[in-house]
Amino acid sequence: MKTHTIGESQWSRDDLLNALEEFSSIYENRPIQDNEGGMKAAQMFYAWFVAKSLQPKTIIESGIWYGQSTWMFEQAVPDADLFCIDPATYYKKGYTSTKAKYFKKDFTKIDWSQVNPKTTFCFFDDHQNALQRMIHCAQLGFQHLMFEDNYPPGKGDCYSLKKAFHASETRTLLPGLAIRNYCENLIDIYQEFPPIISPEMNRWGEPWSTYDVDKPLITEIQKDFQSIYAEESENYTWVNYVKLKEFEKSQHCIELTDLKKKFDWSSMV
Repeated sequence: MKTHTIGESQWSRDDLLNALEEFSSIYENRPIQDNEGGMKAAQMFYAWFVAKSLQPKTIIESGIWYGQSTWMFEQAVPDADLFCIDPATYYKKGYTSTKAKYFKKDFTKIDWSQVNPKTTFCFFDDHQNALQRMIHCAQLGFQHLMFEDNYPPGKGDCYSLKKAFHASETRTLLPGLAIRNYCENLIDIYQEFPPIISPEMNRWGEPWSTYDVDKPLITEIQKDFQSIYAEESENYTWVNYVKLKEFEKSQHCIELTDLKKKFDWSSMV
């Protein structure tokens, strides 16, 4: 079943297909050959593709694991200012950027007033509540977001946008229709990227048709550079891109404060 979208994507399937070979040649030289527990080929490709397309002045990366994605963002946008956030310091055992600024605080606890939100790309791989992240970004004026942990209902360890917006069985769960509709109204574009290539079963041993998912970009390996996407295909996580609308903060603050009081956000998984 085709995934839910909002707005019109600026990238076609052909755009994605045409970029696969370039990225695979970059990915061959990754500093961490087996990024166990972190992003693999498909997620890395989409994060690289979006960053390279947007060419932001600033990249905020929340959740960096061993630093592979930090390296990848440097390949996509060499001149961008990088801010990397993670309470753990696993990156010290993997890849540490000489130009990035590192934080152990949560994204919401950092002062971003010196960053231009209109030229900033926020990438979240931190297993936190995606609705809360999106609302906080909207309040700060950030518009370009990406969430790696976009799991379907009943899966994953955090409340994802896929859970909030896609499946009818989760729309009556916390945080409920009111907050879901409010957040949906913040969005100009919501796009889930398809698997690059799909095995017969997903990572949980279920048919791919169990959850909404678009057709994979390729159905079989035809060229050598495509093989890495098949080898790491089980790590697909419905990674998405979100572009938020521009809005006047005063239009939303009162309504948002009232909505937050109605829900126990800590129970959302």
